[in-house]
Amino acid sequence: MSKRKLKILTIAEKVNVINMVERSGKKNYEVAYEFGIPSSTLSTILKNKTKILTNFKLQPSRKKMKLSEFPNLDSSLLKWFIQCKDSNAPISGPILKEKADVFAKSLGYFNFKNSTGWLDKWKKRNNIVLRKPYGERAQPTVKDQHVTVWKNYLSSDVCKDYSPDDIFSANETGIFFKHLPDCINTGLVREDCSGGEQSKERITVLLCTNMSGTEKLTPLIIGNSSKPRCFEGIKSLPVDYESNPKSWMTSSLWNKWLEKFDKKICMENRKIILFIDNCTVHAIVPNLKAITIKFLPTNVSIKLQPLDLGIIENFKVFYRKEIIQKIISSIELQQTFLIDLLQAVRIIDKAWRQITTEIIINCFKKAGFSTLSTMTQTTSNEKSQYEKNIPEWSYISDRFSLKPEDTFNKYVKIDENLPICGDLTDSEIVSEATGISVLENDTSNNDGDECTTLKSVTINEAKKALEVIRNFIEITEGMNKVHFIALGTIEDAMDKIKRSTDMHKI
Repeated sequence: MSKRKLKILTIAEKVNVINMVERSGKKNYEVAYEFGIPSSTLSTILKNKTKILTNFKLQPSRKKMKLSEFPNLDSSLLKWFIQCKDSNAPISGPILKEKADVFAKSLGYFNFKNSTGWLDKWKKRNNIVLRKPYGERAQPTVKDQHVTVWKNYLSSDVCKDYSPDDIFSANETGIFFKHLPDCINTGLVREDCSGGEQSKERITVLLCTNMSGTEKLTPLIIGNSSKPRCFEGIKSLPVDYESNPKSWMTSSLWNKWLEKFDKKICMENRKIILFIDNCTVHAIVPNLKAITIKFLPTNVSIKLQPLDLGIIENFKVFYRKEIIQKIISSIELQQTFLIDLLQAVRIIDKAWRQITTEIIINCFKKAGFSTLSTMTQTTSNEKSQYEKNIPEWSYISDRFSLKPEDTFNKYVKIDENLPICGDLTDSEIVSEATGISVLENDTSNNDGDECTTLKSVTINEAKKALEVIRNFIEITEGMNKVHFIALGTIEDAMDKIKRSTDMHKI
């Protein structure tokens, strides 16, 4: 019996194998037969999906991916190299060798022997080619032909197997959640706010929606405190909350969110495609079963990311409008207006709910998704759903002694250039490689300023409050079925809690 001929797949072919398993509906043995590989090889490919996809992004033509004797050192140096590459920093062999020694020491690899031979093997394993940078770092230019090519690609290939309900886009945005209108000209706002006092004033929000606008995911908020004082006693929030010392998105938080999203889609027995920016924290994708990731082209995502084309802008408009309404209410009630993280969470939830299907569809169309379906045409324009000023702004302007040029539009854009991620420190890179948390700058239970104190509410007190709301709805003109359904939903939840409490008493 002759030996079976060994077939070596390129990384591109392995990516095709992964895509066929996830999207074709064929059984694993059928996919293995089609590619002429044994089932054991297919299992190995699926097991190493994350590494294969990462290597494919760097160099698709490579055939082999040899394992390293020091895997955490390999991944730490690779992550640092990608950060330097993204920032266009000059990198040479000696610099990489010096950095490898730093990581080896931090990881406890005292038997690691650095050499030119090891570096050459590391570069070969990770498909690294060092090139000399040319000139100064240039700002990326958006070329119309690149935008056109991508939009044609969208309509003809990448999305053809998905309905608008299964085409998603996600993106992060930074918010100075405590800033009131008088902060416009105080000089407190800086483009770089990675730490220090202002990190307590900022949060990062991840928003995600599908193309049809029928499924807006729960916002993910990233703050700098793991246990904010204003969350004390809170057991339920309308958002997901995570933290790190800089209030930034990180690779670990991104992967955690992706895996949770993937699990949700799997339970619904669906397959979706998710479009995201090609930034450092998104670079390493975990093993996903139901989500296909597509990176938007580098340097042109500003014209191709639906959330950047009006969704996030409108979200911030609604956020700032709600702050202004709360300021006016506090003045009328002669109360001190206080906005802490808990208040910001509530406002973010409300602002996200106010983003309409119409806004979402228009922004996806503007990004080039309009040819993918025959969705209902919208009649409104694609511009932001607000004017330069709102009726209440003149009152706010007088109250805070603002200048004539300090418009509502300027207030909305107060955090427009706030970074949502950045380069990791060496200790943070090592932490992500080993899975051991970094304890530096621990801000647990330390959000500084005064915050809202919540008092406990009994079930009977809650029911009385609900009756007040019911009376308000019944005597107010213009209320409809939607409001009564919402009221009934809360009432049903209260009844369920009361029954559960009564059972425990028996």
